[in-house]
Amino acid sequence: MAKKIEDNFKELDEIVEKMQSEEVSLDESFELYQKGLKLVKDSNEQIDTIEKKIKTLDEESSDE
Repeated sequence: MAKKIEDNFKELDEIVEKMQSEEVSLDESFELYQKGLKLVKDSNEQIDTIEKKIKTLDEESSDE
C-alpha cells in the first residue's frame, strides 16, 4: 500500500533537514537525494490520481 501524500511530504522535510546538516557525507547526501526524488515522483503520481478522480466527479455532477 502506498504511503499517504502527507507522509511523503513529512519524509521529504526530514530528508531536506538531514541534507542541510554538515555531518552528512557526500555518499549519504546522494542516497538522500535519490530517496527524495522517488518520494517526489510518488507524490506527483498520487496528485495526478486525485486530480483525475476530481475531474471525473466534476464531469459526473455536471451531467446531472
